[in-house]
Amino acid sequence: MRVSSLAIGDELLDGRANDAHGHWLSERLLAQGCQHTEHLVLPDELPVIAEAVRRMADVSDMLIVTGGLGPTSDDLTREALADACRCELVEDAPARRILEERFASRGRTLGPGNLRQAQRPANGSCLPNHHGTAPGIKVDLENAVVLALPGPPHEMHSMFDQEVLPLLEGVPRETCSVQSFGIAESDAADRLGSLADRDRVPVVCFKVSDSVVRADIHGPGATQVAEQVTEAWRPFAFGGLEQTLPSVVVSQLTERRATIATAESCTGGLIGAALTSVSGSSSCFVGGMLTYSNELKQSLLGVQSELIERSGAVSRDVALVMAMESARRLGTTFSLATTGIAGPGGGTAEKPVGTVWIGLCDTAGLQPLVIARQFRFPGNRDQVRDRTVKAALQILRLHLLGCEDRLLWEVD
Repeated sequence: MRVSSLAIGDELLDGRANDAHGHWLSERLLAQGCQHTEHLVLPDELPVIAEAVRRMADVSDMLIVTGGLGPTSDDLTREALADACRCELVEDAPARRILEERFASRGRTLGPGNLRQAQRPANGSCLPNHHGTAPGIKVDLENAVVLALPGPPHEMHSMFDQEVLPLLEGVPRETCSVQSFGIAESDAADRLGSLADRDRVPVVCFKVSDSVVRADIHGPGATQVAEQVTEAWRPFAFGGLEQTLPSVVVSQLTERRATIATAESCTGGLIGAALTSVSGSSSCFVGGMLTYSNELKQSLLGVQSELIERSGAVSRDVALVMAMESARRLGTTFSLATTGIAGPGGGTAEKPVGTVWIGLCDTAGLQPLVIARQFRFPGNRDQVRDRTVKAALQILRLHLLGCEDRLLWEVD
């Protein structure tokens, strides 16, 4: 099914508010096997909205319109839909009764502005809104069903689940996604070869978000092609759209009945936060040490001051001790340690901003195995820290699979 969407509101174009509906709808529609063919943001101008509704409905099976259903004079979605359908606005009696009852229960009188919210195009119907005063609207236009939903996210999300999803039941879900980390987008595309050709079916679409390279596969045979993509991206591919690196790592550790601890400096507890964001992580995550200062590296992890003076806090030697001692002192099977320069200051010619060492300790064997790997992450402070977390989890995931492949941004 081809679905387009239209977000309405001056505030979305002048910087007063962010348009989050397009991204949210894309994810939900993709999960239902739909093609989100277009998302447009328009101002509160009746003829502009009406023309866009007519055009988008002509090339879509469904058009979802968000916003413009409020009680003020600049809320023009109802009028624009009536214009597009070339019909009059009429008052919907059930919608008015619901509004009257809601206002009466709050001791308020229904004013002219809110009374407008009970109007709909004559050829349409109102959709109940259980979280606000603005009913949604459903009309048939050309070959498409047009659904107008309220702008506030909690109202829109609820109405989408209750009114839109049932209309999508039975749509063939010939859509799959494959996620990867540690591989460049260009390398990911090169590995796919002819699978990435735009004229083939199913089509493979690329997306990079927060350093994760994703392939979305749409069309007949998507499942089989997803398996081919996973094989081509091995070992960097870690799962489908419903999976994350933390969830995959927690699953791997839980299956092995293994435990993990962390010793974090530059990441400030973000690895522990990522792991504990996964339900059931208590089965494997024991805890961690947040040793941001050199003093705590020494007192909590036994890193010798002479070692820090000789090699620096951001070094292979310190990362090795942090990893080894956190596993030993917390009694875990594995541990991850990070020490680095997230910026924007603190860098030097030898250790520029973005330099990070990630340590891993594995105590499962007869003798503990401790390794440390160096990275030069580009980006601002938040990006360096986020990439460090993902790289640490990917290093552990690959280690559990028995491979030590070099990751993007890794240096000798």
